[in-house]
Amino acid sequence: EKSPVIKLNLRGDINNKEFSSNVGKILGIILPVEVGSVIKKEEISVISTGPNEWLIISNNTVKSEKNNYDLENTLFEKISKKNFGAVTNITDQFTIFSLTGSNISEILSKSSPFDFDKLSYNHSAQTLLNNVDITIIKKDNENIDLLVRRSFSEYLWAWLNDSARFF
Repeated sequence: EKSPVIKLNLRGDINNKEFSSNVGKILGIILPVEVGSVIKKEEISVISTGPNEWLIISNNTVKSEKNNYDLENTLFEKISKKNFGAVTNITDQFTIFSLTGSNISEILSKSSPFDFDKLSYNHSAQTLLNNVDITIIKKDNENIDLLVRRSFSEYLWAWLNDSARFF
């Protein structure tokens, strides 16, 4: 489990110049438009999860135990307060499993309708895994991250451990 890692949900109209400009200046990137695209920067990864929705994930663990993050505060001040969009901290709602190994796709395919082999590097998809909603981020063939709601994390982790024993 990658923890603690800040996770923010960002919503807004990509065609709104104030929204796009402010987010671009704050994050130092242009938001990806294609759903499933992942753009990485040294400190953050930004995933397009919908037509006007993005998931911002820190690439570093957070040292403080507080849920007070500079990036969240800056985005809130420049986006939410000015009604250009919405910023929501979802850090405590989701956990991230970082999985490595040569049989990841085979293990995950045991209980999912999704074809994990067709997912390109640095792309994401949302699907079901053993009846649990997940977001998968494929880094390469032997390295992926699974975002799962914290309330289902123990169940999914137990299933992953059981499934991996046969490989």
